[in-house]
Amino acid sequence: MSCQPYVLYYGSDFFNKMRKVYGIGMLEKPLLKIFKKYGEEVNFLNRDQAAELLNSVKGQGSVTVNNAQVMKNLFEALFLPTALIYSYLKKLSFSEAAEANSFIIMEFMGSQSRPMKLTPRIVYMWFIIPKSEEGCKRSEDLMKKIKQDTGSVPISRGEWEELRPLIEKFSRALPVYGSGENLWEKI
Repeated sequence: MSCQPYVLYYGSDFFNKMRKVYGIGMLEKPLLKIFKKYGEEVNFLNRDQAAELLNSVKGQGSVTVNNAQVMKNLFEALFLPTALIYSYLKKLSFSEAAEANSFIIMEFMGSQSRPMKLTPRIVYMWFIIPKSEEGCKRSEDLMKKIKQDTGSVPISRGEWEELRPLIEKFSRALPVYGSGENLWEKI
């Protein structure tokens, strides 16, 4: 994988496996437990702090022009007031965010109602923003550990196909590396 912001999707089955492996309760957020298990020192961010950080990172010298544009688009699509309308229409919601020394990770949940079904389609997304080459490596290594320790495929082919309409909407609106493909296969 190249060193740029990227998206990893995972499905409900993987989330349920993570809950067991990391001891995540019903109302707990997964990143806290995951980072704690691996001894990663991170600063957890609320929605406003995540938006401020994303907005500030796009102007840093270590970020390429292309990546700065991606982060600007992410910031505008996810955190500006007009994003509330976008969020309502696309059903994309911010869950949590954390800043490590070498990368930032933000978790979002997307949902889409299904005709004749009571439960919606749900997809979880991790937006990972490496701050450096080291951040690329550390974030990928962490994702590998999570995948291995969970012992499960983050998003199966069946889930991917079922969620494809939702993923396609997000990939058009948020053109980030991996937004239209399953990057778990490359990790």
